[in-house]
Amino acid sequence: MNVSNPALKQKQERLKLFLERLSQDASLSRRHDSASAWSWEELLAYTGYDPRDGTVDVAELVSLTLGKLGIEADAKTMVEYILNGGTIRDFINVAWHRPEAADMNDSGQACDDG
Repeated sequence: MNVSNPALKQKQERLKLFLERLSQDASLSRRHDSASAWSWEELLAYTGYDPRDGTVDVAELVSLTLGKLGIEADAKTMVEYILNGGTIRDFINVAWHRPEAADMNDSGQACDDG
């Protein structure tokens, strides 16, 4: 697919890099048995997400899931953390234990706005 819009092309390249990093993330390589895995229906019910016309916004679903887990960060923050070299495990550990993690900078440290 030839993309002429530079902003769209950049978004696609960032998504490709994000997915590549996820595929290499050792913290996600652990195999879960099917009994412990959640179905889409269970995840939607847990978060209270109601997909419009059957379309699921995965970023919104991830943000809602993080919130339900007590993590004050959203999917965008998680993507930036991963793109800056972090792992999912580290992101969750940092975000879970630091409510200000929604304001994390590139290193995973909370930003100081003052």
